[in-house]
Amino acid sequence: GHAKMKLVYICSRYRADERHTVEENIGRALYACSVALSKGYAPFAPHLIYPRVLDDNDPEDRQLGMKAALNWLIGCEELWQWGATVSEGMALEIEIAQKAGIPVKVFNSIGIPKEHWNSEKAKNGGA
Repeated sequence: GHAKMKLVYICSRYRADERHTVEENIGRALYACSVALSKGYAPFAPHLIYPRVLDDNDPEDRQLGMKAALNWLIGCEELWQWGATVSEGMALEIEIAQKAGIPVKVFNSIGIPKEHWNSEKAKNGGA
C-alpha cells in the first residue's frame, strides 16, 4: 500500500509587485513544492494551476480561483507561508487556515523556517 502523505497548502505570492515578477513568484511556488515533496508532503499550490485556466486580472475569475483554492485549503493539514512578505491573497488564506485550526508554518523564500531566521539570515542575506 502507499504511505499517507500530509497534505500541505503552499501559500505564496503570485502577482507581480515592485520587487518580484510573476515568473519569479511561480519559481518560488515550484521550489516550495519541491521542498514539500522532499520532506514527504503532498503539496498543493493553487496559483500554479488556476491562473492558467482563469484570468487573474478579471475580478470574477480571480474570485472563482480564490474560492476553489480555499476549498482545497480546508482539506489540508498544514499551510506553508512561503516568503516573509504577505500579499492580500495570502493574508486571506492564512486567516482562513488559522480559523480552521490548520497549523501555519512560515518559511522565507529560500525555505529557511522562521524559527531559524536569526541564525541563518546573516549567511543567506535574508528573504
